[in-house]
Amino acid sequence: MAFPRSPDSSMSSYASTLTLSSCPSSYISIGSSNPSSFTAVAIIPTGAGDHSPALAATGAPEFIQGNKLQQHQDPPESEPKFPKQEINGWEHPDLCSPSKQLKNVTTSIKEISRWARSSPGVKVNSNIRLLESVFSLIQVVTSTAPHPDHIVDMIRVHDALANLLLVLPKNIFPFLVQDFAQIVDELGPKRGASLSARFEKTLHDLRRSIRSGLQVLKDMILDYTSDVVPQGGGIHEITKYLLRYIMSLLDNGTSLKIILVGDEQDGKVAMETLQDIVATLISHLEIMLEKESQRYKDAGLKQMFMVNNVNFVLHQVEGSKIRYLLGDDWVLKHQDQMKDHISSFINISWESVMYCFHVKTNKIPIFSNLPTLQIFNLQFEKTYWTQKTWKVENPLLRSNMRKSVSEKLVQAYSTYLEKHKNKAPKLMKYTPEDLEKLLSDLFEG
Repeated sequence: MAFPRSPDSSMSSYASTLTLSSCPSSYISIGSSNPSSFTAVAIIPTGAGDHSPALAATGAPEFIQGNKLQQHQDPPESEPKFPKQEINGWEHPDLCSPSKQLKNVTTSIKEISRWARSSPGVKVNSNIRLLESVFSLIQVVTSTAPHPDHIVDMIRVHDALANLLLVLPKNIFPFLVQDFAQIVDELGPKRGASLSARFEKTLHDLRRSIRSGLQVLKDMILDYTSDVVPQGGGIHEITKYLLRYIMSLLDNGTSLKIILVGDEQDGKVAMETLQDIVATLISHLEIMLEKESQRYKDAGLKQMFMVNNVNFVLHQVEGSKIRYLLGDDWVLKHQDQMKDHISSFINISWESVMYCFHVKTNKIPIFSNLPTLQIFNLQFEKTYWTQKTWKVENPLLRSNMRKSVSEKLVQAYSTYLEKHKNKAPKLMKYTPEDLEKLLSDLFEG
């Protein structure tokens, strides 16, 4: 199952676009109002036509089969997307995907809009045929199963069409004003009425696909499963992806809000507000992360995974406009969750190291014949060398966690040495300063 590509969005620190005009004119079928007669090969660039005509004719959907996604494939900063296995068995880089088609459509609509403003009444017929082709191509995309891959591009197409509608009545649709006799003779009033109806239907279909695509995204996040989890309890790729995706939605937030209101005006119940959408996506992510954490066999690593991912989400929310949608109460709640995860991590991972200081060693069966400090040394080295390979990606969080572990462990160790200062020096392998220095290397990965 392929997840969406979204355009570049600004996040806190932690090829040129094809247009319809760039494709050979022989590939472009225009002038038909019948969507079935519109050939999707129109959007295949030069040199790509020999690769898969059958796939091109269906709009070249970028759908991935299955829901087990490869991990550790860092996406480019400019085009974040879910990791993927294969696209219907193959993928050709020159073949226009639905997202590329929609980008082409947006560019063409803007070109028509610029023409309408600068040259009203000129080449009306040819521009209307081009607009009909745009409608047909949009219908090819929206008639397929809605997919999150295309949501942001659909929002931009809807925005471009809505803006074009502001200049159409007196420019591209001159038959809607008084002086229209010559144009009516050329186009016919029925065609004008049909085109107006297609315009509204196209906007409606885009809104429907956007709404459905967002629901698909929520389901895909919630139902996600994988046999592979990030090594060392690192940040999950889906966590990084979803926060970038949400930023892409917010970058187009004004248009998306208008689209959601438009659904309500169409006589249907609006799906959700933008705030609801973002809150639900993050809530589903949290459920998915909790489920994925259970794949770790080490209880401490489970908590490390949750610490890394919850902190990443919190850091991105605090440093962006997402905070204004979710509110301060959400931030405070997740700050408390972070403290709980860190506390659980230290208790699970390091209490076993300090356990020998709290009980008599003859009460620990596997260490019944060993002195307390020898038991400590064995437990400390085992835990230290294991967690040295674990990674806390945020530098500030890494420093704070080292400090928390060091304060608790070194204090317990120093207290024991002080109480047993007559016997301890004989078996002491590490000084408190040695422990502090070693612990300062934890969580580098």
